[in-house]
Amino acid sequence: VLFRLDGGIDHILVDEAQDTSPAQWQVIEKLTAEFTAGRGASDKTRTLFVVGDKKQSIYSFQGADLSAFEARRQEFGAKFAAIDQPMQDRTLDYSFRSSRAVLDVVDATFGNAFPAAMGDPPRHVAFFDTLPGRVDLWPLIPKADTTADEDGWNPVDLISDSHHTVELARLIAAEIRAMIDAGVHIPTAKGESRPVQAGDVLILVQTPGTLFSQIIRACKQAGLPIAGADRLKLGEELAVKDLVALLSFVATPEDSLSLAAALRSPLFGWSEDRLFRLAHGRAERHLWASLRNTDAPDTLPILNDLRSQADFLRPYEMLERILTRHKGRQRLLTRLGPEAEDGIDELLNQALAYESNDVPSLTGFLTWLESDVVEVKRQLDSEGSNIRVMTVHGSKGLEAPIVILPDTADRSPRDHAEVIRLADGLPVWKTAEKDSPPDVAAALDLRKARIAEENLRLLYVALTRARSWLIVAGAGEAKIASGKEAKPREKWAWHRQVEAGLNALGARADATGRLRHQVGLWPANGLVPVAK
Repeated sequence: VLFRLDGGIDHILVDEAQDTSPAQWQVIEKLTAEFTAGRGASDKTRTLFVVGDKKQSIYSFQGADLSAFEARRQEFGAKFAAIDQPMQDRTLDYSFRSSRAVLDVVDATFGNAFPAAMGDPPRHVAFFDTLPGRVDLWPLIPKADTTADEDGWNPVDLISDSHHTVELARLIAAEIRAMIDAGVHIPTAKGESRPVQAGDVLILVQTPGTLFSQIIRACKQAGLPIAGADRLKLGEELAVKDLVALLSFVATPEDSLSLAAALRSPLFGWSEDRLFRLAHGRAERHLWASLRNTDAPDTLPILNDLRSQADFLRPYEMLERILTRHKGRQRLLTRLGPEAEDGIDELLNQALAYESNDVPSLTGFLTWLESDVVEVKRQLDSEGSNIRVMTVHGSKGLEAPIVILPDTADRSPRDHAEVIRLADGLPVWKTAEKDSPPDVAAALDLRKARIAEENLRLLYVALTRARSWLIVAGAGEAKIASGKEAKPREKWAWHRQVEAGLNALGARADATGRLRHQVGLWPANGLVPVAK
């Protein structure tokens, strides 16, 4: 195989080299060994073309190592120089995506302050230099005061409507709704303008947590078309849990726990008291036997119908029977809200996928769902007619006319690794910082520095997704008073970094406290061409 490879490869292109792991570099080294050794270096001219941007290295959790990137550049340079083919270093300063306003903020935010993280200071040149652009920084929404929930029936992780995350999500949805209703125009690269559409908006968060789901919920409540989550853990969706519980009972009537869960779900809407009176002190061993002997005209006909069809319907058909004939979809959406529809639709898709690979059976489908964590990754690459919400990592390579960054208030880079490597490569268990010996403490400090550097590069990727309009917001932390030193957990906050960049550009605040940096003449509402 190596003989065939040595004789058949004349050119190697390595794309996204900044995210290449050391193990992947070893493969490239093997393939290029013939390029600079023996007859392979003299028979013909062979080339290696490596494309990479250090500022966009954000995948360390997948093994990417910037130190390996730099080391390989030097090694390849030395090998090719030895055969009189020195490596050529070229930079591309032009940005073919963002307006000059966005690039000004990017350059001012990073500047010369982070050489270890960003390398050479970013100096961008806008290819569309006449494209109007703006960058807005919204004031931070203070952290809401949490009070103990006295209602014991509520979930322990229930978020109130006054929570700062909910408030920010509503504010974002209201802003997008106002843009569309008011006919706000955005400029195009052709020197014209058009009204804002929902598909023009890309919302980027750092992690798919509470804010992620609250934004989707708020947009759906505002009647905005939204594409949903780019990654969906099927088993964590409440609607999916309810449907799986009902399917588990249909497949195994003796599964009393699944029956109880289905009865309490929106599919049947039983109260806690009604279920308790049925289950407590029952004479029958199984809950299904007790239920059949009670008067439940709103429940028994549905369960009997599903049980009678369990051996004849495919999993997809059974789900459709529950959702359509027995109004399960309507009941779930009424109780859980329109955001539950994403999980329901993906469960149906998974049922079809299962049936295409296995002999369809209800028991087999349930076992297939439980055998692994089903995480659905949906492609939201192109600008369609829906708002896109995704993580910054998932947005790599994408762009949008309007980008909103709502997750910028408190960025505390965390290290979840349990095993770390010392300077000599020895793996050791991570210990508490105050109890760590000197070698371990030095390794922990190095990891912290690298995580903080990658956090800055993640901000760079997020900022450069915007074409014309960038909006930065945040909630959950009080704004740092001027003249005061930032706490360690606040100094990496993205909001603070962007604010410093805007202040360096002389951005001005409006009556609501929003900072804005704008370049060019923004189009008025209406079909008015933008001056070239």
